[in-house]
Amino acid sequence: MQIQELKSVLLIGETIGVEFKKCSNGIESDTYETVCSFLNRYGGDIYLGITDKGIVSGISEKAAADMIKNFIKMISNPNVFMPTVYLLPELIHYEEKLIIKIHVP
Repeated sequence: MQIQELKSVLLIGETIGVEFKKCSNGIESDTYETVCSFLNRYGGDIYLGITDKGIVSGISEKAAADMIKNFIKMISNPNVFMPTVYLLPELIHYEEKLIIKIHVP
């Protein structure tokens, strides 16, 4: 993702296809609800490490790998998430902070 594209997303804010999640202490449960919502509509992008007001709070570099691993484990488990879905989170470095972008088709 280009930094200019992210700046544009931050300027516009949350929309029907863009959702921000602070996720400072791990992935919040409503993140999975957003995945379901996007899957049932037209898709969208979820940005972890950004507050609802569009302020980039970032995610700890140490926590990011575990957050991605746990996210993939949850959406791939048919006992937890049905139907399962394959999504590939993307790490974005923005102004010395780390953001995770999840594109839901």
